Amino acid sequence: MLTVTKVMRANAVSCLMFGLVFVISPELAATFLGGTAPPPSWVVLGLGILLIFNGLHLLWASTLRPPSNNLIYYFSAGDVLWVIASMSLVFAKVWITTKEGIIATVLVAGLVAAFAILQLFHRRSARMMKERQTL
Repeated sequence: MLTVTKVMRANAVSCLMFGLVFVISPELAATFLGGTAPPPSWVVLGLGILLIFNGLHLLWASTLRPPSNNLIYYFSAGDVLWVIASMSLVFAKVWITTKEGIIATVLVAGLVAAFAILQLFHRRSARMMKERQTL
Protein backbone atom coordinates (compact mmCIF):
# COMPACT_ATOMS: atom_id res chain seq x y z
CA MET A 1 0.00 0.00 0.00
CA LEU A 2 1.27 3.45 -0.90
CA THR A 3 1.52 5.70 2.15
CA VAL A 4 2.61 9.27 2.70
CA THR A 5 5.70 7.93 4.48
CA LYS A 6 6.71 5.86 1.44
CA VAL A 7 6.11 8.79 -0.91
CA MET A 8 8.15 11.12 1.29
CA ARG A 9 11.00 8.59 1.43
CA ALA A 10 10.96 8.12 -2.35
CA ASN A 11 11.01 11.90 -2.71
CA ALA A 12 13.96 12.01 -0.28
CA VAL A 13 15.89 9.40 -2.27
CA SER A 14 15.29 11.39 -5.45
CA CYS A 15 16.51 14.60 -3.81
CA LEU A 16 19.57 12.92 -2.37
CA MET A 17 20.52 11.24 -5.66
CA PHE A 18 20.20 14.38 -7.77
CA GLY A 19 21.79 16.45 -5.02
CA LEU A 20 24.84 14.18 -4.96
CA VAL A 21 25.17 14.32 -8.75
CA PHE A 22 24.99 18.12 -8.66
CA VAL A 23 27.52 18.36 -5.82
CA ILE A 24 29.98 15.76 -7.12
CA SER A 25 30.03 17.01 -10.70
CA PRO A 26 28.34 20.40 -11.14
CA GLU A 27 30.23 21.17 -14.37
CA LEU A 28 29.20 17.90 -16.02
CA ALA A 29 25.56 18.30 -14.90
CA ALA A 30 25.53 21.90 -16.17
CA THR A 31 26.93 20.89 -19.55
CA PHE A 32 24.45 18.01 -19.82
CA LEU A 33 21.60 20.46 -19.29
CA GLY A 34 22.80 23.48 -21.22
CA GLY A 35 25.45 22.38 -23.70
CA THR A 36 27.28 25.49 -24.86
CA ALA A 37 25.09 27.79 -22.71
CA PRO A 38 25.03 25.93 -19.37
CA PRO A 39 23.97 27.28 -16.00
CA PRO A 40 26.86 28.48 -13.86
CA SER A 41 28.47 25.60 -11.97
CA TRP A 42 27.99 27.41 -8.67
CA VAL A 43 24.22 27.46 -9.28
CA VAL A 44 24.19 23.70 -9.90
CA LEU A 45 26.39 23.13 -6.85
CA GLY A 46 24.08 25.30 -4.71
CA LEU A 47 21.03 23.40 -5.94
CA GLY A 48 22.78 20.15 -5.12
CA ILE A 49 23.45 21.27 -1.56
CA LEU A 50 19.83 22.41 -1.17
CA LEU A 51 18.56 19.10 -2.56
CA ILE A 52 20.69 17.14 -0.08
CA PHE A 53 19.37 19.18 2.85
CA ASN A 54 15.81 18.80 1.53
CA GLY A 55 16.28 15.05 1.15
CA LEU A 56 17.58 14.71 4.70
CA HIS A 57 14.71 16.85 5.98
CA LEU A 58 12.23 14.65 4.08
CA LEU A 59 13.77 11.52 5.62
CA TRP A 60 13.44 13.00 9.10
CA ALA A 61 9.86 14.17 8.49
CA SER A 62 8.92 10.71 7.19
CA THR A 63 9.75 9.23 10.61
CA LEU A 64 6.99 11.23 12.31
CA ARG A 65 3.78 9.28 12.88
CA PRO A 66 1.94 10.73 11.03
CA PRO A 67 3.91 13.62 9.49
CA SER A 68 2.24 16.94 10.22
CA ASN A 69 0.06 18.50 7.54
CA ASN A 70 2.24 21.61 7.64
CA LEU A 71 5.34 19.58 6.76
CA ILE A 72 3.51 17.83 3.94
CA TYR A 73 2.29 21.19 2.59
CA TYR A 74 5.83 22.56 2.91
CA PHE A 75 7.40 19.71 0.94
CA SER A 76 4.61 19.68 -1.64
CA ALA A 77 4.96 23.44 -2.15
CA GLY A 78 8.70 22.99 -2.64
CA ASP A 79 8.03 20.28 -5.21
CA VAL A 80 5.58 22.52 -7.07
CA LEU A 81 8.10 25.37 -7.08
CA TRP A 82 10.74 22.99 -8.46
CA VAL A 83 8.38 21.98 -11.28
CA ILE A 84 7.48 25.59 -12.10
CA ALA A 85 11.12 26.72 -12.07
CA SER A 86 12.27 23.75 -14.16
CA MET A 87 9.57 24.13 -16.77
CA SER A 88 10.06 27.91 -16.89
CA LEU A 89 13.73 27.39 -17.74
CA VAL A 90 12.82 24.85 -20.42
CA PHE A 91 10.19 27.10 -22.03
CA ALA A 92 12.41 30.18 -21.78
CA LYS A 93 15.29 28.18 -23.30
CA VAL A 94 17.60 29.33 -20.52
CA TRP A 95 20.24 26.99 -19.07
CA ILE A 96 18.33 23.87 -20.16
CA THR A 97 18.82 23.75 -23.90
CA THR A 98 20.17 20.35 -24.92
CA LYS A 99 17.74 17.73 -26.17
CA GLU A 100 18.85 15.32 -23.44
CA GLY A 101 18.69 18.05 -20.79
CA ILE A 102 15.15 19.01 -21.79
CA ILE A 103 13.97 15.39 -21.78
CA ALA A 104 15.57 14.73 -18.39
CA THR A 105 14.16 17.95 -16.94
CA VAL A 106 10.63 17.21 -18.15
CA LEU A 107 10.79 13.64 -16.80
CA VAL A 108 12.15 14.79 -13.43
CA ALA A 109 9.54 17.55 -13.26
CA GLY A 110 6.84 14.93 -13.86
CA LEU A 111 8.24 12.77 -11.07
CA VAL A 112 8.46 15.72 -8.68
CA ALA A 113 4.90 16.77 -9.56
CA ALA A 114 3.76 13.23 -8.81
CA PHE A 115 5.50 13.39 -5.41
CA ALA A 116 3.69 16.65 -4.62
CA ILE A 117 0.30 15.26 -5.58
CA LEU A 118 0.80 11.90 -3.86
CA GLN A 119 2.00 13.53 -0.63
CA LEU A 120 -1.10 15.70 -0.53
CA PHE A 121 -3.41 12.84 -1.47
CA HIS A 122 -2.01 10.39 1.06
CA ARG A 123 -1.73 12.87 3.93
CA ARG A 124 -5.43 12.49 4.59
CA SER A 125 -5.27 8.70 4.63
CA ALA A 126 -2.40 8.87 7.16
CA ARG A 127 -4.55 10.99 9.46
CA MET A 128 -7.54 8.67 9.06
CA MET A 129 -5.41 5.63 9.92
CA LYS A 130 -4.08 7.40 13.02
CA GLU A 131 -7.63 8.26 14.10
CA ARG A 132 -8.76 4.62 13.65
CA GLN A 133 -5.92 3.42 15.86
CA THR A 134 -6.99 5.72 18.69
CA LEU A 135 -10.61 4.52 18.65
